[in-house]
Amino acid sequence: MSKVFQRWALLPAAIVPVLLVAGCDVGGDSTQAMKAAVTPTGPYTASASPTGTATATAAGHPRGAVESYFNALKAGNVDQIVSAFARDAVVEIDGEATAEGTRAIRNLYQQQLHGATDLLSATHSIVDVRTVGGENAVVRSGSKQGQSRFRELFLLGKEGGKWKISEFMNNQSS
Repeated sequence: MSKVFQRWALLPAAIVPVLLVAGCDVGGDSTQAMKAAVTPTGPYTASASPTGTATATAAGHPRGAVESYFNALKAGNVDQIVSAFARDAVVEIDGEATAEGTRAIRNLYQQQLHGATDLLSATHSIVDVRTVGGENAVVRSGSKQGQSRFRELFLLGKEGGKWKISEFMNNQSS
């Protein structure tokens, strides 16, 4: 099975539970339900050690890979951020062009981190972690950067026995 097919197969596995958790029902106020569903519920706040290395508490687990990404982001360590992603990863950040592959992801984060104090002081909460078939996972999170709130969706796969982010998307919560 190709990686592209696996990623597309993961999409329903990520979306259906989100909709179920959101409590969307026909005729109800689904807008409010969706706002509640993406509000960060966990108290996770990423932090980096003084050396800039990740302090993930769940190494070898999809959550640990995402925590390592957040730690690298807060440390402003572009090399570590890029290493959290698979070689053929896709990153879609709200308001930015899609970045595909290591070089484009590196350029994107170099631009994002240039003078971005809100990004370095952001807080992050992991909302949900689901593994699919032992080789793929979906992680949802929420972040607060200054006065703005964002929601994130990570698709992960194993690369060389380690969890790597294969697709990342975020958008601003309303």
